[in-house]
Amino acid sequence: MKPTQPHHPSVAPAPSLLAHCLLVPSLALGLMPAAGLAQTLPTTAAAGTLYTSFEGRPLTLQHLQQTAPGSPDNRVTAVLNGRPISLLLPPGTPLSAVNSNTPLSLRADDGTLLFSGTMGELDRDETLALASRLGILDIDQSLYGALKQALARHFQPVTQRIDAHMQPRAQQALTGPGISVWTTSEVGDLDGETDHTGYSGDTKAMLAGVDYRQRNWLVGLAAGHSDIELHGDRGGRTDLGGELVMPYAAVALLDDRLVLDATLLYQDLDGEAHRDYLAAPIDVDGHRWGGRASGTYYLPRYHRVDTGLTLGGAYLEDDLDGDYLGQRTDYGEETGEVFAGAKLSTHFSAGRVYGHLFYHYDLSSDVDDDADHLDGSDDDRFVLTLGGEHRLGKGVVMSLSGQTTLGASDTEYDVISASLAYTF
Repeated sequence: MKPTQPHHPSVAPAPSLLAHCLLVPSLALGLMPAAGLAQTLPTTAAAGTLYTSFEGRPLTLQHLQQTAPGSPDNRVTAVLNGRPISLLLPPGTPLSAVNSNTPLSLRADDGTLLFSGTMGELDRDETLALASRLGILDIDQSLYGALKQALARHFQPVTQRIDAHMQPRAQQALTGPGISVWTTSEVGDLDGETDHTGYSGDTKAMLAGVDYRQRNWLVGLAAGHSDIELHGDRGGRTDLGGELVMPYAAVALLDDRLVLDATLLYQDLDGEAHRDYLAAPIDVDGHRWGGRASGTYYLPRYHRVDTGLTLGGAYLEDDLDGDYLGQRTDYGEETGEVFAGAKLSTHFSAGRVYGHLFYHYDLSSDVDDDADHLDGSDDDRFVLTLGGEHRLGKGVVMSLSGQTTLGASDTEYDVISASLAYTF
């Protein structure tokens, strides 16, 4: 995180440029605003539709209409990025005379007042909030939703692997020292909310890894592929995925009661954002990096139940660029969280069953105010994990697990995973 300065310098136009965006009907008539607002923009017009962009964010104007400027109801109606809006101007003000100092009222199609005043008086936070309501940050928000889901999911296969290895040695029934190879596949359904919009979708991942445990320490390396596909509640689709690699390590201290673990992540990303209002899909590419660290203290066994108390944190950053109408735009975002919870497990002759309950607290908006205009208002979550491991033969262990969010959250998912491990 970078608390000293915003991480989203290009997340939305500056206030004066946002005024230009909202007054894009003037551009449709071939009129550029006053000095200081004009800039060279790639623009395509087709069948009454204007495709353009400001600060790299796509803007599409359709169905432009204006009543007679001299009438009391001097109104401009249009569809901006697929959302109908109406602009009420002062009587006698022609469209060509509108600028950032013109008093106006902006309403959504259901009559909701979005803004009233002059665009020039907006500060940065007000600019971002209005840009979000108008759909100008739609692509940013969908990519941010994908990042939040990745933070929730990507570390889980490795975390389960560490848990299987690093139970206190006296309680281990399935794993032993030496080299192990393993593979994991998972599928899941996703739901979430960002600022003024929502999404649903699915995730798929496949990982393979190798690790080595000796005495009280473990090192390993996992690699594979993951994909996320999100469908917005206002239409459109965002696909993002790629190959990833995760080195990990853990060490047990205090007679194996305290386990400290850390995982690093790097992923090569590629995808597309599809919207009905776009002239063409936005191609995105880049990379993702981050890490997760936690500590678990295992209490003495009680009635055949092993209990571990965990505290930790995780961080991910996407360095993404998007191509649209010949412009390349930075869509990079970052997110982080801290978490705490309990792990319960019990062993039987050929395996074990376990359950985890964790609380995750989102830190993104605490270190970056701009995140409030991408994220929803309730991104903390409780997560329940249930699973089991069973020995199929000498050195061969199969695992099944499921994970779900409890209650309401802006990052929700239901995921099932299966893994197979062999210890030499």
